[in-house]
Amino acid sequence: MHKKGVLLCGHGTRVKQGEEAFIAYARRFAAMLPEYEVEAGFLELSEPDFEKGVKNLIERGIEEIIALPVFLFTGVHIQKDIPCILFQLQRKYNVRIQLASYIGDCDDMVMLSNELVSQVASEIKGQEKETLFFGLGVGASKAAANGDLARLTRLVQESNNFSFSINGFCSRMTYPSVGEALTISERLDYKNIVVLPYVFFPGVYMDKALALLDAFKSKHPDKRVLVTSLLSESSALSKILMKRLHSIEEGEADLISRVDKETLENYEPHHHHHHGHACNGHHH
Repeated sequence: MHKKGVLLCGHGTRVKQGEEAFIAYARRFAAMLPEYEVEAGFLELSEPDFEKGVKNLIERGIEEIIALPVFLFTGVHIQKDIPCILFQLQRKYNVRIQLASYIGDCDDMVMLSNELVSQVASEIKGQEKETLFFGLGVGASKAAANGDLARLTRLVQESNNFSFSINGFCSRMTYPSVGEALTISERLDYKNIVVLPYVFFPGVYMDKALALLDAFKSKHPDKRVLVTSLLSESSALSKILMKRLHSIEEGEADLISRVDKETLENYEPHHHHHHGHACNGHHH
C-alpha cells in the first residue's frame, strides 16, 4: 500500500518567528504521523508555498495528498483561495489532492480554549463574577467566521462562569478592533480580564495586540490582565487536526469538491498571494 502525503497548510506571516514556529509545529505533527509523509506550505507571505510542499511530497513517491488547513474559521481563503490553488496543483502535477475541513467552533476547540484559560486563571479562582473574558480574533470579511468566534467566546465564557465576554479583532476589517474593545473594557467594572488569542502562531497581528495589552496594563494597574498561550501551544490542536484528517480518510467530501468547476478552473491568485518578505499584502 502506498504511503499518503499530508500537506499542512498555514497562512504565512511577515514575522520570521511565526514562520519558524509553523515549520517547527509541522515537524512535531509529522512525528505523530509516521504512516504519512508530511510537508508544510504557506498560502502567502512565507516560504515554502503550497506548490513547493506538493513537489516535495511527489519527489518522495506520494500519489495522494490530504491537505490540512491550520485555519480556525471559514472565509475567502477556505472557500476559494486554498481549494482553487490545490485544484490547479493537482492538475499540474497529476496527483490526487483532497482538502480537509477547517477547525471551526467545535466542542474540541471549546475544550482546547478551556485548557488554555485554566493555565492562567488559577490565580483568580473564586473571582469568576469579577472577570471579563476577551476573545481576541483576527477578524474576517465573512460574517459567518466572526459569528463562529462570537459563539466560541460565549461558550468558553459560560464554561468558566465568567460574568461577561467581548471580542476584539486584529484586522481593520472587523469591529471592534483590539484597541476599541479595550476602550469598552475600561468602562466595565471587572477587575480581571482573561485574554485568549484565537491565533495559532506569532505574527504582526499578535505583536500589535500584545503592545496594546501592555499599554492597557500600564494604564490600569488596578485591573489584572491575564493572557493565555497561543493555540498551537496546546497538544489538543494536533488531535483536532488528526480528526479532520481521519474524516477525509473515512469518506467525508473534501472542500475542493464543494467549489464549482468554473471557479476552480478560472481562478487566478489574488494580488496579495505573494511569497517572500518584500511583498505588499495584508499584515499577519
